[in-house]
Amino acid sequence: MGHTTVGGVITVERNLSVNGREYNFATTYDGDSQYNVQVRSGNKVVTMFKISAESESEVFDAAIAHFSADIEMGNVNG
Repeated sequence: MGHTTVGGVITVERNLSVNGREYNFATTYDGDSQYNVQVRSGNKVVTMFKISAESESEVFDAAIAHFSADIEMGNVNG
């Protein structure tokens, strides 16, 4: 897991496997328990969405569930 700060905004990144493929999940906190999530495969941005989570530790589990559901429903080509 990596933390970077740009312009006062902290971005937390993790490489996670979804359906057997490796993706980079980058999250930023935007207040009120909302996180912006960007999912990349290599240099390509696959999707972006917002997630509600109580803490940083919960955001990646919620993001994986959201992304997996999007792939399963055909909303995203993973």
